[in-house]
Amino acid sequence: METRQLYVAIEEWLDIYKKNSVKPLTYDRLITSFRLLQKDPIAGFPVDEIDCDTMQRYIGRLVSDGYAMSTIKKQYNLLTAYWKHGMSRGTIEKPVYLGVRLPIEVSEEIVKDEVRTYPPEEQSKLLHQLIMLEKPQYGVIVLMLEEGLRVGEALALRWEDVLWGRKAIKIRRTLVRMSTKPGVTYVQNSPKSKTSRRTIPLSERVLEILKKLKERSKTDIGYIFAREDDDSLPYSYSSVEFHIRTLCKDLGISYKGMHAFRHTFATNCYNRGCDVKILSKLLGHADVSITYNIYIHLYGDALDEMRKVLD
Repeated sequence: METRQLYVAIEEWLDIYKKNSVKPLTYDRLITSFRLLQKDPIAGFPVDEIDCDTMQRYIGRLVSDGYAMSTIKKQYNLLTAYWKHGMSRGTIEKPVYLGVRLPIEVSEEIVKDEVRTYPPEEQSKLLHQLIMLEKPQYGVIVLMLEEGLRVGEALALRWEDVLWGRKAIKIRRTLVRMSTKPGVTYVQNSPKSKTSRRTIPLSERVLEILKKLKERSKTDIGYIFAREDDDSLPYSYSSVEFHIRTLCKDLGISYKGMHAFRHTFATNCYNRGCDVKILSKLLGHADVSITYNIYIHLYGDALDEMRKVLD
């Protein structure tokens, strides 16, 4: 049976079995969870001495330390995955994780992050400067404001993704930042989720932006936002953020974070009467409920709509 300390056993499992069998971003997240596990006394326990109570106490300590439910679930999933692996190899006898109980999640008490947006007057000031493309990175922000793209999706776009005849663009990849390797990015050949893989129409403003960028481009292939020093790579997150922060400062606008441009797009769509199902498709959310939960402040509780059915 497995007598090694838990952190030694899991580290070996991650290196041998997971490193080359999952996407780099997935492995990165597993390593992040493993590093959190290493900080707890459970990491030093011999695997064969860990029982249901040991795991439950670990979950309890995470709750007491104020970790989010999503983080606690990731720690539980890490332990569960390793235990299943050990049982399949015969080094672990019992699925002790089956008795572990996760804390109750009371959704009504969850305080959601504020959805920050840029009001119309600030959007106008920003777009007036952005569309002049003084910096190529400005085009990324226009795509976020006009099309609702995630910053990673915009940066990973290639010229072959543009459907000029249909006035549309295909979202097929995303630029990923590695949390365990600060400053390191790579293009993942699949977006955030299956539904993030989508084709969306282009506004006239974005078409004009893409045409301008195309005129400046040295090639018909490759990244739309290719780096000047190495056109085989796209610009980085930090490069785009630096330039938009600087522009906001110059215009006297408070910078609200990169994701605020996507939130602003969603808010604009709602104000134009866009149905939540269509908005969900445009944003590439995995489920319409995700869109609704993020923008519930826009759609409200639907009492008026329900009243129409009853009256």
